[in-house]
Amino acid sequence: MTTGEVIRRIRKSLGMTQTELGALINFSQPAVSGLERGGPASHDVRVLRLVARALGVPLAILVVESDQEADVDRRNFFRAGALGVAEAAMTSATASSKAGTSSSVKVGVSDVAAISEGVNQIHELDLVVGGDRLCQVAASQVRYVEQVLNHGSYTEEVGRALTSVGAEMMTAAGWVHYDAGRLDQARRYYADAAHAANAAGDGLAAAHALVNASCLMVDRSEEDMAGSTLALQYAQAASRASLRDGGPKLRALMAIREAEAYAVRGDKAAMTASISRAYRAYDSSRGHDQDWVFLPDAELVGITGRAQMWLGEHDAANAHFQAAIDSSSAWPRERAGWQLNVVENFVNAGDIAQACSVLADNFDTISSLASTRLHQRIDVIVDKVRSHAAVPEVREFLAKRAARVADVRRPTELARPEA
Repeated sequence: MTTGEVIRRIRKSLGMTQTELGALINFSQPAVSGLERGGPASHDVRVLRLVARALGVPLAILVVESDQEADVDRRNFFRAGALGVAEAAMTSATASSKAGTSSSVKVGVSDVAAISEGVNQIHELDLVVGGDRLCQVAASQVRYVEQVLNHGSYTEEVGRALTSVGAEMMTAAGWVHYDAGRLDQARRYYADAAHAANAAGDGLAAAHALVNASCLMVDRSEEDMAGSTLALQYAQAASRASLRDGGPKLRALMAIREAEAYAVRGDKAAMTASISRAYRAYDSSRGHDQDWVFLPDAELVGITGRAQMWLGEHDAANAHFQAAIDSSSAWPRERAGWQLNVVENFVNAGDIAQACSVLADNFDTISSLASTRLHQRIDVIVDKVRSHAAVPEVREFLAKRAARVADVRRPTELARPEA
């Protein structure tokens, strides 16, 4: 089901006409019709936020990923050019004729602010629902920024700000693709983000892209130890880029990611020093953090736990993971990630029964999230514990997973026509 179809179904269930919805979001009836048919506006976070508010539903419900239609939808989205999706939708009768003259459209500070708000919204949605449902939206937003940069008219100052926020949008797109298990696409977005940030002279945006690239390489280091070298290099480069202008949380984030990269390489002394630097930065008051910097207490202590887990300090790691879980109730996807860290830590410590007990207790919640990265981590755990099927806790978990897989497959099987 596409985003447009979801909007149409919710609207009709409320007994609301297209004209009535349009009045609430300042769209004409034809523009709402185009929205529900999957037009450009259905991939703009700003528009979807207005629709969600008008329909009285969480924004996450409207965000739908459809790989089969992605390319067509993106082409439609960017046909609107620098006019902006909302304007193109409200003037749908003439949008196609104006799109060819998008180079004359003036871009100002308010346009940059709207794109920045879209970045924040994508990050917030990922914490709640997971990246799988956000890839198309994020990719469309990146292409929109690129179209504005290439065809818009703006001052040098606005151009720098637009390039910086474009880098942040690319980093956001990289993160949701990473969460969706699309690592090659994520890596490309991070590289593009770092390039754009450097072009704008924005060291903080460059640091953000580099530290996210470090996370990706840490996860790949179990398969390829060369990844640990890149993870450390990226983390160190991010730390250097953030030292001068970064606020307390940004400097702490760079340092704690550096600590994990050191831990992957088995360097306990360097890890400990980086952790100490992270906590000192977190408690300092120097500098100001930008809106995109996400480092609540849960994230800081959780990444500390991951660093300890890499070095086999299992008891200390679990204490930090539990603290992260207790502080993450507002972010379901984030909380599920810390729960899986507890499970992985028990597996690494050889306590297979406890690992499967924890996973069985939380399996329904974790598996319901649209995050391929989390599902892949569960698959890895399954492979590690399957040989211990005689253990009751392992049997219970494997049975839950088998039932879940059957439930997922059943709708597809029921939909098949009879021979």
